[in-house]
Amino acid sequence: MKQPSRDGKGAGGGHRRDMAEEETRVLGNHDSGGAATHLATPSPIQSPAASAPRAAAESGHTRILGYETVGYESTRADPVVGWLVVLDGPGKGNFRPIFKGSNTIGRSGSQRVPIDFGDDAISGEKQAFLTYDERKRSYQLVPNLERPNLVYHNDAALTSNVDLKPHDKVMMGRTTLLFVPLCGPDFDWGELK
Repeated sequence: MKQPSRDGKGAGGGHRRDMAEEETRVLGNHDSGGAATHLATPSPIQSPAASAPRAAAESGHTRILGYETVGYESTRADPVVGWLVVLDGPGKGNFRPIFKGSNTIGRSGSQRVPIDFGDDAISGEKQAFLTYDERKRSYQLVPNLERPNLVYHNDAALTSNVDLKPHDKVMMGRTTLLFVPLCGPDFDWGELK
């Protein structure tokens, strides 16, 4: 059998799959008795870029098939400083992490704290801001008064900045959120060296 080159092609220019007979063993299927099953040779892959990972896998090299990212969680480099937990409304039982600095809150996935559980009464972008000041070790909820949708803090309409305390409730649209801080007077990531 001819060995493939780095580009996945053998000396004759064809793909390795075209040059070798393939077989596989069916595991866990008691009807086959573990006998080898011959597979039809698949049609050649036309793209050299697509054949490179296959050639690497066939030559014993690691082949990366891909990976799945999970939205915003995989893109954050800064540590979490607290959470907003959905107490009531669409998404009940879910949570969103809060990060240091200013966090935009809205329905859109582009927000730093996306409340994207299907409550269309929440503004898509910048309905409010939640800030964590690492120097003062304090949190503030800041309404965006340019948005028509009101934000409520412990059942009172928010018309100016308010300091957030542990277990305060924030209401947006039909969603009630519970504020759960991690950082504060007793702990901050800056303490760790």
